[in-house]
Amino acid sequence: MQVPKQRSGPKQILGDLEGEVLECVWQRGPVSVREVHSHLAARREIAYTTVMTVMSRLAEKGLLQRRPEGRAFIYSASMPRDEYWTEVVKNFLDGVLQGANRPLLSHFVESLAADDAAQLDLLADIIEEKRRKRACS
Repeated sequence: MQVPKQRSGPKQILGDLEGEVLECVWQRGPVSVREVHSHLAARREIAYTTVMTVMSRLAEKGLLQRRPEGRAFIYSASMPRDEYWTEVVKNFLDGVLQGANRPLLSHFVESLAADDAAQLDLLADIIEEKRRKRACS
């Protein structure tokens, strides 16, 4: 069985092109379609209209905001990269851990301990903080 190639960055959640476009907007700040197209076209052949469509779709999904400037739109990220990843991880974990059983949680803890004992300590601190907050409410 062949394991699929691991994608990185926003491409894990979005498609490859959407991920590249979003990463470009995060790196460059407010940009036009033309600027993103130039950036992508330097690395591969891509039509201007394709970039325009992808940026429009990212705006429809709420990941980009756009404002008119002359006859074009200027796009900016709706949220910083860190906030985006926080939401992605939160949504993923909410779905995975809903009704989580002991073996799943145990595997999660074992994977942390195998990689970095400091992560396990951090998890223990977070759990303790949540217990304190729950006791106060």
